Amino acid sequence: AYGVERNVLLAIWGIETSYGTTRGEIPTLSALATLAFDGRRRQFFEAELSAAIEILHESARFSSQFKGSWAGAMGHVQFMPSTYLNHAVDFDGDGIADIWSDSPIDALASAASYLSHHGWIPSLPWGSVVELPRHFDYALTAPNIRKTVSEWVDIGLKALPENGDAMGSLILPMGATGPAFWISDNFDALKRYNNSNSYALSVGLLSNAFTTKEYCHFQWPTNIKALSKTDMKTLQTQLTEQGFDTKGSDGIFGPNTELAIRAFQKRNAMIEDGFPSLGLLEHLRKNQQ
Repeated sequence: AYGVERNVLLAIWGIETSYGTTRGEIPTLSALATLAFDGRRRQFFEAELSAAIEILHESARFSSQFKGSWAGAMGHVQFMPSTYLNHAVDFDGDGIADIWSDSPIDALASAASYLSHHGWIPSLPWGSVVELPRHFDYALTAPNIRKTVSEWVDIGLKALPENGDAMGSLILPMGATGPAFWISDNFDALKRYNNSNSYALSVGLLSNAFTTKEYCHFQWPTNIKALSKTDMKTLQTQLTEQGFDTKGSDGIFGPNTELAIRAFQKRNAMIEDGFPSLGLLEHLRKNQQ
């Protein structure tokens, strides 16, 4: 009904609640009231608390099931209350959109409704691991660079989908030493569910596992350590002090930090992969000496 492939919905269900086995036991109203009182995202959680009250006002039958995660996400696919109000559907036709019951039918259909609303394109692959040509210009992996599949093929990329006119970009989850992925607009739709490349990549790869035995024909580097939050703050501070503004030093890798890293790498004739490695941090520290 919504054009979202079943393997994608199964992947979301598996990642969110282990196929319904871990839906959360924290009372949703209590969770949201606590987070609203905490104040760090007061406006957001007050709005979600209001939406939760509206759900119960419309259907008191949910009161005994109204439980979920510590952040207020509910049901098989972990909808926030406002998401439920905007996108939940009664797919089984019993008169109510029930994402909490033991049956996942309404919940999975609601997830499909959500993705469809946020731009999911039927039959378009979310992405694929690709082979980069020798002497590839890694500046082409910047997030603002999008090309058709045909254009990427002309550059020399291999193992791309057959949708020649489909637009997409490249990501390097572990930098130039790790696998490269071509990602489509459907990858962006997955990020509307959870705004994280790692999340969307997890959903995509798991969804592939349901349809092919060759879903993971690549190797992740095992010698790369992620930066700690303290190290990330140091990296952000060093970049900013050296003229590459990260717009804050919060210890969280985001688009501003990636752009700053890429600018630093370009200035220093390094591979422009935008990856926050320990080697990059050491390079920054040496520059300060």
